[in-house]
Amino acid sequence: MKHAGIALAALLFTGCTQTLSDPTQEAEAAFEQYVTAINNGDASAVASMYDDNPGFHWVERGSVQYTSGEAAVASFEELVASGSTPRMTTGTIQVAALGSESALVSTHFDLALLDEAGAVQFSFDGWMTVGMVKRDSGWKIAGGQTGPGAEAE
Repeated sequence: MKHAGIALAALLFTGCTQTLSDPTQEAEAAFEQYVTAINNGDASAVASMYDDNPGFHWVERGSVQYTSGEAAVASFEELVASGSTPRMTTGTIQVAALGSESALVSTHFDLALLDEAGAVQFSFDGWMTVGMVKRDSGWKIAGGQTGPGAEAE
């Protein structure tokens, strides 16, 4: 009887514990969704990844390029409307948790813009780092920066 009580208590305790989430895996998965949205030319899905916090900003080549997610996605919409199809490939994605609900995500990327026939119109590589935060609606990009990659050296 004593053993049955201990087994029952262990079962109840196990059932009440909650598995803690891993912010690095969650942030990486969300970032991969962002890259997929870019590659699908899906401006709505790209927009849904940007946080609507007033502190949002995106730095490119040393200066603030966008001060809101709306401005960043407007630029993406112009790109897609011009007939270009974006293709982004990433290298190893590195993630550093800053807490249980925030992380830094960095990767080397190659971005090509393809015409309707699939020919490369323009391409470049670089490094991207985004700060991600967990919101009620999921992981969002709170801000980011891109910088030149190997081609610029």
